Amino acid sequence: MYELKETDLTKEAYIQLLERLFDRCDTVSFAELPKKMMGQKQTLHWLLQELEPYLQGIVYDNGTKANLFDANVSVPNYYYRICLDSKQLIMQAAENLFYWQQPELPEDLSFMRKEEEYFVTNAHEGYAMLFADDKQLIELGGTLWSRIK
Repeated sequence: MYELKETDLTKEAYIQLLERLFDRCDTVSFAELPKKMMGQKQTLHWLLQELEPYLQGIVYDNGTKANLFDANVSVPNYYYRICLDSKQLIMQAAENLFYWQQPELPEDLSFMRKEEEYFVTNAHEGYAMLFADDKQLIELGGTLWSRIK
């Protein structure tokens, strides 16, 4: 497993990182935290509506892919099929991997391949984890990965 901190990813590398993840993975996901947790009044309907044709399912859990909460908290985690259109919507939504946090965007953009976690972010904490030995990502210019466990 590898970790990428917010300070170890350049803006230019973000686009290349996403391109690689979209090429390697088949599902993208993120969560919508309860509004009371985030102190927000608006919902994220604009992005959810745009991505609806690619929705594979919503799983309610007690957290995001990278962040667990109390057992009594129910968080919808949205799973979308990766295709050209869903890729374009997600790539246009943010200019930085760590902008994927509420209230502007859903929480913790993550990628899966064959139902296995491939790449998971914890945007509020400023780090991401790569669960695959993806040499192309690890050696991507503008990134500095740390090997962990």
